[in-house]
Amino acid sequence: MTVAIADEMPHDWVRELTLAIETYDHTVADAHESAIVIDLTPYAMHVLDADPGEQLVIGWTERHGVDWGLGRADLVGDPQPLDARTPQEIAAAVHLLLTTGRPA
Repeated sequence: MTVAIADEMPHDWVRELTLAIETYDHTVADAHESAIVIDLTPYAMHVLDADPGEQLVIGWTERHGVDWGLGRADLVGDPQPLDARTPQEIAAAVHLLLTTGRPA
């Protein structure tokens, strides 16, 4: 099942989260109020069991709050909750995902 990421993130919050993610040396491919899209390195593709061309998408869905999933742009398959609230907590959880394949 593919779920759309909801359009709810304030511009300043997106900017702060993007900068926090980039402090971990991850490449943010796109950042806007609908989603933050992160390019996957070969290692991240391996630990996340991602298909070629997939990216890590961070955003909000109506189900969980802050979510992550693999996909493209604003559509991800089976978004998972990210147990973090502040941009710094979310960036740390994203870093953990990209380096271990686990959100916590």
